[in-house]
Amino acid sequence: MVKHISLARQALTRIGKNWSLSSLTREKILSNTKEFAQYVAKSFGLERIENLKPGHVQSYVENLHARGLSASTMADKLTAVRMIASAIGKQNIVERHNAAYGIVRSRINPQAVNHDRLVEVRQAISARADQGDRIALMVRAADSLRVAFGLRAKESLMSSRVELRGGKLFIHVEGAKGGRPRQLEARTEGQQKAIQLVTETARALGSGTGRIIPTNMTLKQAYDAQRNLWRECGGTRACGANMHGERHSYARERDAQGAARSAIMSELGHGEDRSPSAYLEK
Repeated sequence: MVKHISLARQALTRIGKNWSLSSLTREKILSNTKEFAQYVAKSFGLERIENLKPGHVQSYVENLHARGLSASTMADKLTAVRMIASAIGKQNIVERHNAAYGIVRSRINPQAVNHDRLVEVRQAISARADQGDRIALMVRAADSLRVAFGLRAKESLMSSRVELRGGKLFIHVEGAKGGRPRQLEARTEGQQKAIQLVTETARALGSGTGRIIPTNMTLKQAYDAQRNLWRECGGTRACGANMHGERHSYARERDAQGAARSAIMSELGHGEDRSPSAYLEK
């Protein structure tokens, strides 16, 4: 008797594990893959992943809308569906653009930044760090990297390795979207101080790898803890003081310094297809 393999298992086996992606991105893709396959199996009784059809995808998207999910969440879920379709050689069963499914992200760019509130958030976190709070120590050091280099929230937790080349200091940025690491030169005194704080924090937390994540925490736990502490101290997008806003501030400072916009986007870790208008005035 041949053992039946669930549709979710078939889908997961087909797409495999892309180890070039960061752990959090990979985890999200695998979770969304499983969800889609389970939905199709339950709703249509589909037994073989190779038999997916456009109607299955359309029904799933309608279910996403019915659940009231945000456009960004639905877009993430469709990324997994496209990976499945590609893995089975049926890319055309999924529309190329999310707008075809009524999924349109509304962005307010460039993002407004409340610098006074950011100062208040940093002061609250620093006060906790001075009392020895391990999460606050981590978040304070991560924040210094976001301010100095314009890193993403996850990148600021993972990036600690530095390299001296030709008399210049570089930080190796990890955790980027798509698993694309990059090297950024520590040009300014502020950037060098940020790297020094990371080194000191890693030592204070007993890290054997040089990272600022407490030894008893996974990356996901650290990521969630950072987000929760930042919000608890008043840092939200609604008040113009979320962590991503710090990237916008960095981009504007570099623009004011006369840096080429292409160079700014490269420093932020964006490809050539990303418009600088997402961060800077046109």
